[in-house]
Formats: sequence, structure tokens, C-alpha cells
Amino acid sequence: MTAPANNQLDALEGAIMARANELAQEFHDKAVRQRDTILRDAAERLHLAEEREVLIAKAEAERHFRRVTQASELQMQSRLDQLRWEMVQTVQARLVEKMAALRADRPAYRTWLIEMIREASALLPDGELRAEAVGDDLAWLGGEWDALVSEAAAQRKITLAEQATWGSGGLKLRTLDNRAQVDNRFEGRLMRFEARIQRTILQQLFPSDIHALARSGGPQ
Repeated sequence: MTAPANNQLDALEGAIMARANELAQEFHDKAVRQRDTILRDAAERLHLAEEREVLIAKAEAERHFRRVTQASELQMQSRLDQLRWEMVQTVQARLVEKMAALRADRPAYRTWLIEMIREASALLPDGELRAEAVGDDLAWLGGEWDALVSEAAAQRKITLAEQATWGSGGLKLRTLDNRAQVDNRFEGRLMRFEARIQRTILQQLFPSDIHALARSGGPQ
């Protein structure tokens, strides 16, 4: 990531921690006030109750305090999980910008396309393959297609479809009978590896809590 991106993530993380501390203090203070009220009421009834009744009242006060505290902690944890998820989504959205930058760098993009052709040709069954490119790539790929295929999978016959497919970059390869395909368009790969991408982002942002995303399950 770039320095501005790192700074923004640091700012987000700082804001999350500050808010978490505020929530924790707020819930703790509220629970303490409720406990004090219950204990105060119990104290006022001491002169009217037998020793056994006093003990029961105090025990009930402590149980109520624990219930209130636990409920506050659960509520705070739920909010923290939501904030974690939002940060993961924010970082994931920046992948689109990274893809656009890759596509703007023609040599790097061409190298990446060769890798995508090589990967797909290795996964798909024997026989001729058809490749589909997005509209903006179709023109220049037509002039370099034979060279790309020669570098990526010289042993395979792969033709470039004349009709463009939708997407923001990449290629989709399929068999001629459409029984098998590998979608290496940007959108296809994002969909295929979304869970892995989210886990990786989460591990980078919160290395001490790698189960947070699984616990939150995404936005509710």
C-alpha cells in the first residue's frame, strides 16, 4: 500500500480504538451506576429484612450487575466487529484502483495476461480454447494475440473471440463446447478469491484477532 493509504488506515484504526474506549467506559459507568443503585436500595431495606433476605438481595444485585456488564461487553464487541468489517470493505474497494493502475501499465498488464492465459490453459481440458477480452483491450490484443499465446501456452490452440465481453480487464477462457471455463477477468477473480482476500486483509489489519471476520459474518 502507499503511504497515504497506510496513514488513512492508521487514522481509521485510531478512530476505532478511541471509539471502543469511549464505549467501554460508557458501558462500565452505566453498569456501575446500576449496581450502586441496586446495592443502595438493598442497604435501605436491611433494617426491615432478616439476615437471609439481605443475603438473597445482595446476591441478586450481584447477578444483575454481571448480566448488565456482560450485555454491555457483547454490545461493544458487536460494534467492534462491525467496524472491523467496514475497514476490510474499505481496503478491498481499493483493489479496483490497483487493477486500474495495472491495466494502465501496458508492459506489466501484458505480462499478467500471459500468466492468466498460462493458468487457464493448464486448468482447462485438452482441445481448442476460445478467449474473450473486454472491449478496451480487444483492439490491441488482436495484434499481439499470437505472440501472447506463444509465450503463455505454445502447445495450445487458443483463438481470440471477435466479440468483446464485459468487465474492467483480464480474460475469460473457455472450451469451444462451453463445458468448462476459467474466468480471469478482474471481476471473476475478485469473486473467486473474495473470502481469501478478506482473510488476508483482516490478518494484516488485525493480526492478533484473525477470527474477527468470521465472528462478525459481514455487515448485519
